[in-house]
Amino acid sequence: MKGFDKLHEKLPGYPGRRIALLPLRGLVASTVAFLGLILLDILPRIFSSVELLVLAEPFIPLLGSLLVAAVGLWLIGSLWNKRDVMKAKYGSLAYQKMISRGVVGVFLIPSLVFHAFTSIRSLPPSPPVNELTTQWSQSLLFAFGITGDADLLLRIGVAAFLFALGALTVRSALTTFGIDYMTVVYLYFPDESEVQQHEIYSVVRHPAYLGAVLMGAAAFVFRCSVYSALIFIIVYGVFRIQIAREERELVERFGNSYKDYMKKVPALHVRLHSIRAFARFLTYRPSR
Repeated sequence: MKGFDKLHEKLPGYPGRRIALLPLRGLVASTVAFLGLILLDILPRIFSSVELLVLAEPFIPLLGSLLVAAVGLWLIGSLWNKRDVMKAKYGSLAYQKMISRGVVGVFLIPSLVFHAFTSIRSLPPSPPVNELTTQWSQSLLFAFGITGDADLLLRIGVAAFLFALGALTVRSALTTFGIDYMTVVYLYFPDESEVQQHEIYSVVRHPAYLGAVLMGAAAFVFRCSVYSALIFIIVYGVFRIQIAREERELVERFGNSYKDYMKKVPALHVRLHSIRAFARFLTYRPSR
């Protein structure tokens, strides 16, 4: 995989296959976060005699998602916020000391997407104890007269398309730029980085984030409920906050030229006139 050797070089404490511990740690964190969200969702059903929980039930899925998003942003942000302190203390090992926190933070975001895919009203051990929870879990397409099989087929079809598009976008970002760029190696070693000149950067400023947002949009469409819509907004907000964090540094590094670039190229969407260039990016195969 492109950039894997560079990543390995910067992680001397993870020799050979030991490097698999990082994504494994992220997967465990994502699974625990998702299960924690589900547990929060069903607490009012388990303790239905507690009136406060019954009243709060419609809002618990959103509060839980906000909590996971905040923790994820805090962990990812620590890569930036503590960089100078860690580099002064640990030198070239600073990246290795901090990357596990960043990985866990990043892997918390998929738990939000999976949460948006979840039917809140169908969770065990019983139906919702607050009618508002049921209403917010239902498809919004009924408002347009789309019900039954047509509703289900439309949601599945559009969601599958968006998810595939998002997955292809992430794949192309990984194969084009390398895992070293995707894991922000050059945040800690900027002197070793190279300015990327790929065509996709004339289409969208953050292609990998766009891919993740598309998968979040797939979750929203799949349920097309109030819950999936609001959780998607939370996911989108996470990426907007992270982009603002990254671009503050890019503006400091490149000055007005990057500000001009930000005005010309969107951060998280593709304009109609750029569709063909985006399609070329999705079908990109690196030369061997």
